[in-house]
Amino acid sequence: YIGVLAATIFAFQFVNYPVPGGTSGHLVGGTLVGVILGPWAAVIVLFMILIVQSLFGDGGITAIGINTFNMGIIGGVVGFYIVKLLVKLLEKTSLQKEMKVTLATGIGSYIAIVLAAFICGIQIGLSGAIPMEVAIAAMVYWHVIIAIGEGIISALIILFIYKVKPELITTEELLGVV
Repeated sequence: YIGVLAATIFAFQFVNYPVPGGTSGHLVGGTLVGVILGPWAAVIVLFMILIVQSLFGDGGITAIGINTFNMGIIGGVVGFYIVKLLVKLLEKTSLQKEMKVTLATGIGSYIAIVLAAFICGIQIGLSGAIPMEVAIAAMVYWHVIIAIGEGIISALIILFIYKVKPELITTEELLGVV
């Protein structure tokens, strides 16, 4: 199922939205993969997706390192630990574990996307391609909107998995919901 998950994320990422200032935005899926497979597995899956994308001329081989950092490390690892924190905050609620993980994944995905966009804006600014304040503003502004979709889609996928085949979510112990 890792291949199906990677192919789904690949398809989501292939839809790019132009961002003023010379860059683009798209869904990432790092937090979603992190919640399903684990944070470090998310880095590997995102890295493999980026390699395949570069074969299609999307992103490029020279950007794989920085894109892996932004999407794999921030999206997958940081996103996973944001979800873990949110699950902990929901611990005292009467929500069932499935709903805790679903809500936390949606919110965690949103936060991870906006954070990754902010970091990417800094990186673009440091490159000198675009003034930093323009790059950060453009990336964060549009990704605040894109992140809404990412959060909703991620939450719905987690909810669907819990309803159909909950054992696919292999991180419950790491998340503290066992």
